[in-house]
Amino acid sequence: MRLTRIVVLFVALLLFWQSLSARVDPLFLTLGVLSAALTTWFSLRLLENVVGRAEDTPRIHIGYLISFLLWLLLQIPPAGIQIARVVLDPRRPPRPGVVRFSTTLESPAARSLLANAITLVPGTMTVNVEGGEFTVHAFTPDTTADLANAKMQRKIARAFRQEPEVPPRMVWDAIHDELPEDPD
Repeated sequence: MRLTRIVVLFVALLLFWQSLSARVDPLFLTLGVLSAALTTWFSLRLLENVVGRAEDTPRIHIGYLISFLLWLLLQIPPAGIQIARVVLDPRRPPRPGVVRFSTTLESPAARSLLANAITLVPGTMTVNVEGGEFTVHAFTPDTTADLANAKMQRKIARAFRQEPEVPPRMVWDAIHDELPEDPD
């Protein structure tokens, strides 16, 4: 299992190198192989600290993972438009805040995927993850809807072959409900 993770990481890095260089001469291919090998070697321990050891990671259902990634890609444009409306329309002031919630996702890899997916969606950013406790900064309370109804968590749980998650109890802390008066 660890060897599979090493090979997948190496191949992904090599393909990334090749897509950036777009050259196939021997020098660039050799540099790409060396760069991918060194990066794989140095980042493997970091990867295992973040997503867990390969032996501890549950088998992932590739179909559900691809379905989740496609769903996530489709969430990004509408969220960006929603944020643009709030920024451009003076009648819709932003209401930034921090939301805290717990997840029952067991795998560190599943929690890492959730944290990164939250940050990819415009208007939300994962600030902290401690075990199953998430702290997320949100531009408006509406941007956390898919977290509040556990839609994102359920899709990730399905990909990691876990029981579906129930909607979490969300704690919203508004950052600027009342702005202080300008002293001038």
